[in-house]
Amino acid sequence: MRIARFDEIAPSKAQRNAFDCGEPSLNRWLATQAGQSMESRDAVTYLLMDGPSDAEVIAGYYCLASGSISRETTPTSMARRAPEPIPAVRMGRFAIDLAVQGQGWGAELLREALLSAVSGGKLIAARVMLVDAISEEARNFYVRFGFTPSIHPLQVLYDLRIVEASTGR
Repeated sequence: MRIARFDEIAPSKAQRNAFDCGEPSLNRWLATQAGQSMESRDAVTYLLMDGPSDAEVIAGYYCLASGSISRETTPTSMARRAPEPIPAVRMGRFAIDLAVQGQGWGAELLREALLSAVSGGKLIAARVMLVDAISEEARNFYVRFGFTPSIHPLQVLYDLRIVEASTGR
């Protein structure tokens, strides 16, 4: 498996339409809007590709954009000495194809998303990764991996300084 930017791979319509994570809105977004978001610079999408080079399939994806969050909605440890609003990397979409769910690729893709956020945060300054989970089940997935709940029911945060310190980046 490999991870690459949507615009570098330029996945075919067939590849995009074949992706099925079990959530129609995430499938539809990848099939119809990911390319437009890349072109308009609204979000950058990264694809997890699987299979031989002549028949690769999209096994998962995430997209990142810049954002911010109010200090009053973040835990004290993240808000301490932070500007108002706190600069963030927003993960707008995250999905794993049903064919590979439960095999650990979600954790690996999430790790890559956090590392990308740290890299981006060094270029544009971002303190946290912000995720508005699509469901309670998705929220629980992020919490299992150390994300902190916000005051908003489905919103979770991750302190990018922790990622940076643990990786030495």
